[in-house]
Amino acid sequence: MARVDSGVSRDPSYGSPNGPKSVGAYYTPAPVARALSDWALRRAGDRALDPAAGDGVFLAEAARRARELGGRADDVRGIEMRRDAADEAMRRLRTLGADGATVRVADFLALEPGAEGGVDAVLGNPPFVRFQRMDRARRDRASSVAAAAGVRLDSMASSWAAFVLHAGTFLRPGGRLALVVPSEIGHARYARPVLGHLRARYAAVTFVLFESALFPSLDQGTVLLLAEGRGETFRGFSAARLGSADALAAGLDRVPRVHLDADALVRGTRRLHHAWLPSTARSLVDGFDAGADGRRLGAWANVSIGYVSGHNAFFHLSPAHATSLGLAPEHLLPSLFRSRALQGLRVTADDWRQGAERGWSGYLLAPRRADDPSVAAYLAEGLERAVHHRAKVRHRRPWYRVTRTRPPDLILTAMSGGAPRLAVNAAGAAVCNTLHAVRLLPVAPPDAGALLALAALTSLTELSAELEGHALGGGLLKLEPSEALRLILPLPRHPGTGAAPVFDGNLQRAAQAADRALRAVDAAEARRIADRALWSGTCGLAPSDADALAAAAERLRALRRGARAPRPAPPQGPSATARPEVAS
Repeated sequence: MARVDSGVSRDPSYGSPNGPKSVGAYYTPAPVARALSDWALRRAGDRALDPAAGDGVFLAEAARRARELGGRADDVRGIEMRRDAADEAMRRLRTLGADGATVRVADFLALEPGAEGGVDAVLGNPPFVRFQRMDRARRDRASSVAAAAGVRLDSMASSWAAFVLHAGTFLRPGGRLALVVPSEIGHARYARPVLGHLRARYAAVTFVLFESALFPSLDQGTVLLLAEGRGETFRGFSAARLGSADALAAGLDRVPRVHLDADALVRGTRRLHHAWLPSTARSLVDGFDAGADGRRLGAWANVSIGYVSGHNAFFHLSPAHATSLGLAPEHLLPSLFRSRALQGLRVTADDWRQGAERGWSGYLLAPRRADDPSVAAYLAEGLERAVHHRAKVRHRRPWYRVTRTRPPDLILTAMSGGAPRLAVNAAGAAVCNTLHAVRLLPVAPPDAGALLALAALTSLTELSAELEGHALGGGLLKLEPSEALRLILPLPRHPGTGAAPVFDGNLQRAAQAADRALRAVDAAEARRIADRALWSGTCGLAPSDADALAAAAERLRALRRGARAPRPAPPQGPSATARPEVAS
């Protein structure tokens, strides 16, 4: 009979009364559990372990697979911290007649590998819980098991990473991992050491990617991690691309794979979603990438987040509010609050004024003298509202002086539903942390800002943003400053050669036309203008190449939004030579 064994006592913070979501418990659809079980268990007698059993869907499918192979249900074991979930798993197994299956109430991260003996497969859906949300004891356990596997996880890590690392220590030589993990494994900085560990410990690693979300109600993309051949010679990383979980019914061994550059993934110079690129777009990007040192935004500029006020409702003022408070202009700094303030390729003083009417821009309180009567009165109001005790405020000296407010040369959107936008800061405004501050380096020639803003509209840079950035909940694209520095720009000259790019009359006219198109809310026309001026004009590449890049960017955009992307048309003409799909 399936049974629940009481093991190591559970961590009360993990099994909190706030429910399974608070502990990262999102139960897996049965077709996914079935496909992973079928892949992971290969022979009669294979022993399987689910380290976060939840309601037992993986245990049920593993027991079915074990019997199908001629094995027994007691070849399947589960670990679950929450007693209620373990009881539900037991009921499920009992209903299936899975006699001998075991569900142990314990913290998997607190178990030594010998506690369950060696197994041939570890499968399941480990919890996704940020280290910041764990209590210290559990966070220390997660860090400890990672360190035992030779990996240091930083404070931004999530519990799934520790589960992946610890799970491998329970495997026999040649064993397999079959896990549901967040898509962060393919782009997060903290995940890179995990990828390095997988490369060093397994013969082959496959990431199964989906066009449709596995968990539609969860603001978290997920992929399937298949790692096989524990302790055997490394053969490579690959990706399998599927439309939805329905495609798993054919079996994971039958899904075509594309090769991935394991070294580039571990270094962070490639992301998992590179695997979705059509071959034509991939070749074009790789061609620019091969000599892109001077074509990346970081060769021209520094990128940083905007200022953090700590209390926007107090420090951000509309012109009308500032006037009502009697604050003189010397105590106010024009600022941009929202990405919508970027209407064109330039943010002008008129843009700032119009944005202030809509709440997109306004003033940042920047007192030059605290003894000014109007300033003193408003600061006293802030003290009454305990603004000076807020987390981002209390460490400042004085508390009311916001730092990092120097107006940047250009402004970059940090999050966007469509393509990111870069604009010249002609208004001389400061930017808050919903935007990125872009400051030109000394190597940048005159008019570099206008040239960069135009280049950022091109299909190449639009696709580069999709490749370098990462998706957030709701389908938004987030560009961290380090990611923004890697944006590729189709520039007419390479600053490393010492020859300054020429922002000639043609490019100036193109920039003006693109600015008008953006203000008319025609981003597609603005991109076509930029492509003609830079991609086809100065770089000498075909318009069809720009179209291929634009289509690839739209495909990736549709994927992050959770929609099924339109498939690109087959290439036409003499360049349409068939070649194997290889994602580098």
